[in-house]
This record gives sequence, C-alpha cells and structure tokens, in this order.
Amino acid sequence: MVWAIIIILLSAADQLLKLVIKMNLSSTDKLTVIDRFFYIINRKNPGAAWSFLADKPWGLYALAGTSSVITIVILFIIFKNKNIKLKAFLSIICAGSIGNLIDRIRDGGVTDYLDFHFGSYIFPTFNLADMLVVCGTILLCLLLLLDHSILSSFPPTGKSAKPDQKKEDPPHAANHSD
Repeated sequence: MVWAIIIILLSAADQLLKLVIKMNLSSTDKLTVIDRFFYIINRKNPGAAWSFLADKPWGLYALAGTSSVITIVILFIIFKNKNIKLKAFLSIICAGSIGNLIDRIRDGGVTDYLDFHFGSYIFPTFNLADMLVVCGTILLCLLLLLDHSILSSFPPTGKSAKPDQKKEDPPHAANHSD
C-alpha cells in the first residue's frame, strides 16, 4: 500500500509541475534561473530522450506501449518482491514512467521544462518524471551491484533462495564389483 501511495504522490507532483509550466509559460517564454546556465521553459517532446522517435508517426505509440508494459512489469515486481530497497527504487522509476505516460496519452508528447546550458552545449530539456526514472535506475543499478542477493529473488515469488548455500553433491552409488 505504501508503494502505491509513493507512486501516486510522485506522479501527481510531476503532473502538477507540468500543469504550472503549461499555465504560466508559452512555448516561446524562457524564465532565467541562472543566466547562461539554467532556464525554465515549456517544450512538448513527442519523442523520448534527445527526441528519440519524435520524427516517426508511430513513435508516440511505440513509446506509450513500451512504457505501459514496463510499468506493469515494475508494478508486478513491487507488489510481489519483499526487498524494501528494490521496492523503493522501482517505485521511483514507476512514478516517472507513469508521469510521462500520462502526458503521452493526454497531450501527444511529454512536457519538458528544465533547460541547462553548458557553454555552447544545450543539454536536452527534461522534467521531474525523467529525473525520477534516471535517479531510480541509477539507484537500482547500484543496489544490484552491491547486493547480489536481489538477483536470487527473481522471479519474485516471495521466496528467496540463499545464494551462499551450496547444493550438496548427490551421494555416489557404491561401486560394487563381484
């Protein structure tokens, strides 16, 4: 139950921030936070990161479908697995996925608003949902690297194998020779 609440709250925060941006900034407005470095803007991205698949007419459907399937798999793992850290990190990823999925279904693209400039390089504009997916994924990778017992809990049946426990060799049949 707590995981559902976390997912709902984070997804709602993402949607609220996007609503505030859409209500207060046009697509040509730029709010300077730190001059020549950080701006708040309003951009609709019909693709994924770096506008991946934005120019394909089927891209939106592929991204929404993939996101839907992955979200369902993540929810299944969250509610079947017993590892608290795994559930927490997957909840963060799931909330971000749902936040951007809502945009794709409702608006035909994701609202991005965080715009960073590094000299002449402009980093791709992103949003809270993107940060949730990226940060949750980094935390998940660290967890998998540092806690190998996580992998022994798959598939998530609720039962956890003990990775340090070695299987005993089957007893050898006595070799009887007459």
